[in-house]
Amino acid sequence: MKKLGREELIDGLRELVRRAHASGVTGAKIYIVGGAALRLAYYDRPTTPDIDAKIEAFGQLKPLVEEIAAERGWYPDWLNDQAAKFLPVVGDFDIDWQPIHDDEHISVWIAPVDALLAMKLKAMEGRSGRDERDVAHLLALNGCTNAEEAETILDRFFPGDALNDRAYGVLLAIFETGLPTVPETPAHIDLH
Repeated sequence: MKKLGREELIDGLRELVRRAHASGVTGAKIYIVGGAALRLAYYDRPTTPDIDAKIEAFGQLKPLVEEIAAERGWYPDWLNDQAAKFLPVVGDFDIDWQPIHDDEHISVWIAPVDALLAMKLKAMEGRSGRDERDVAHLLALNGCTNAEEAETILDRFFPGDALNDRAYGVLLAIFETGLPTVPETPAHIDLH
């Protein structure tokens, strides 16, 4: 199956918006996180097989998502709601979601860089070698200059959840190696 670049992600979402309108979907909300959020809104990162999101009214959208996948040869769950379980549930509920499309049928939002950093730091605790590049870019985007600043952001979204020793060691190594320059922001997304 195909991995998706930025233009394919945008085109897939644009087609989903079009089909949501045509089929009378109402009140669907997509909150994009993870690699797709980074690729769409923050920097030119490698391709991704899917869009991880928290999705409201996914039952209305799932048949449309599957149709698009079948027509394009994409993974059937190229847009999925598996990320909902990774969103903070007790911390900073004032996540400043960035809208990229919003109407009565469907709205699409992207997580801000502070929430993405917190989620990537949490993910880094359980996975090895998958998140370091994204964490380094997110540290730069958040203006972090040391591990304590990164942990402060983590604590806002996941209070009381300190990084485990392995993840903290990786975080220190990222700072030791040096952060990348702040990446150039990609062009605005239009889903019309």
